[in-house]
Amino acid sequence: MKLTYWLTRPITGLIGAGLVALNWYAWRIEPISLKITRLILPVPNLPPAFEGYRIAHLSDLHLSVSLHLRQLPIIAKMITQEQPDLIAITGDFATAGVGELEGGQTDLAQLHAPDGVWAILGNHDYYAGASAVQAVIEDAGIVVLRNQHRFIQRGADCLVIAGVDDMLWGVPNLGAALDGAPHDAPVILMAHEPDYARIAQADPRVSLQLSGHTHGGQIRLPGIGALLLPKLGHVYTLGAYRIGQMALYVTSGTGTANKTIRFNCRPEIAVITLKRGERWNKEDQLIWKAERNDTLFQS
Repeated sequence: MKLTYWLTRPITGLIGAGLVALNWYAWRIEPISLKITRLILPVPNLPPAFEGYRIAHLSDLHLSVSLHLRQLPIIAKMITQEQPDLIAITGDFATAGVGELEGGQTDLAQLHAPDGVWAILGNHDYYAGASAVQAVIEDAGIVVLRNQHRFIQRGADCLVIAGVDDMLWGVPNLGAALDGAPHDAPVILMAHEPDYARIAQADPRVSLQLSGHTHGGQIRLPGIGALLLPKLGHVYTLGAYRIGQMALYVTSGTGTANKTIRFNCRPEIAVITLKRGERWNKEDQLIWKAERNDTLFQS
């Protein structure tokens, strides 16, 4: 018995130390290890003037959580360095109250792109008070689209940016969002919950849906995937998808809700470059090309 005890004691100690280190990493390191994911998406009907058009997509800032509020200047700097043509933010600026969100207004105002900064509201923005959240972010110069669209013009060529209301607490209406949008112009649709793609793909005008909401599951185990996912985020959890003839990108987001824990699912800003060309290859799979990932770690 004594021999077994002395043999197993070091192993037990190593396992314990490993669990402590893993816990520290998941709570303190990965949640602030921001990455940029750069992708290329071929769009068959992309107008020539929008060849190489760059969209910076971020989501789930959750600025009511002080950790994420402190990260906002870093996020703004990273996006500025990418020089996007347009910035799309797919909801959840807040968590459960406006509070510290107002403290991030100055940093939100640092987000700039030639064709503007556009946003939708997420379910947590409704928890915090949709009207109050919208007022704060619009005062920072961000345009909120709630079942609305706008035109992005390049001479005679046109691209449409649209947004639907939150599926869980709002009243999403794709028909209203695209009412008056031309049938020959690609639509970039912002929808907070990714499972809305099953509705959006029915409209041939929508070339790309951008979503967040899931945080990628926050904890993803190799070979298993996400351990916990929110309602309307179970079908499309993270990354690039093809649904019908529509592309979908689900970002892991830059923040989390109150549980600031991540493992194998780093916070992310996606930069998507649009190219003219066929969207599907011979195997009928989505052609997303990842150029590279850059890492910026901040303590």
